[in-house]
Amino acid sequence: MLETGQLLPLSFLGREFTVVVIDPNGLGPGKPTVGIGLRGMSRHTNMPVSTLVRRVIEVAADEEAEDTLEAGKYLKLPSGKLFKITPVEANDGNTYQVIEAADWVELSKEWAKKPGRLGTETKNGLIDFLGWFAAEGFYAAAYTVLKRTYTYEDSQRIQQWLVSREAGKPARKDWAWAISEQGGNNPFKYGKWTNYVYKGLFGMDAAEMKKAWEAPMSGSKHIARNYIPESIGLEMVGFCEKMVAVMEFEDLERAHDEAIRLTQIKFQQKLDANRLRG
Repeated sequence: MLETGQLLPLSFLGREFTVVVIDPNGLGPGKPTVGIGLRGMSRHTNMPVSTLVRRVIEVAADEEAEDTLEAGKYLKLPSGKLFKITPVEANDGNTYQVIEAADWVELSKEWAKKPGRLGTETKNGLIDFLGWFAAEGFYAAAYTVLKRTYTYEDSQRIQQWLVSREAGKPARKDWAWAISEQGGNNPFKYGKWTNYVYKGLFGMDAAEMKKAWEAPMSGSKHIARNYIPESIGLEMVGFCEKMVAVMEFEDLERAHDEAIRLTQIKFQQKLDANRLRG
């Protein structure tokens, strides 16, 4: 049974949260509302805790006002907009000052639009948080329309895929720099070496592998027998490209061959475990 103050560790899109149950039946019987504390959210938005605390105000009940706010604590943004803070006594003996999870998204959007005196790093943190948070929600809506449902398994697969995409971006930038420096003047050099990585890792070029990911049940028996999930495959590509950039060999073919070999070694255990589960 859920209860107010219950702490729930939550991993979402590669980030770790501790959420607090505000109301076990806030969205209906057995459907709780949950919140995240000021300190817990500060590291996900690059917002200093001191900045958040300074913006907490106390609102007293005003019976004469038409739009009376509920008495209590609120976080006041530079725009003047207020977000309710709920003190919750948690089951670890501490009292958490939490803002409802969905309100954090609205709060970040509002603060990013009218940042006041926030520094560049904090403003970028708010924007990055919004972009990251919205990603699975869009897929959840699409799956609900297409499949009439959105399951836990759907959520896990999409989270893994999104995380692997994000994890690979810095590495790909370094890899692209290595190709631009050492790949000559051929305008198709990025495609050439991208396909070299895919063929080395999966036995097919990038377009063929992406088609296999889009329709994993189709194709040859060879593909079915050696199928690599997209989440793991993208992680492998990212790691391989990172190795190419790290080794800094003048011979790009040698660098890619060595990176492919190391990637296959690193991911063999994960692939074996995945095939056993499948």
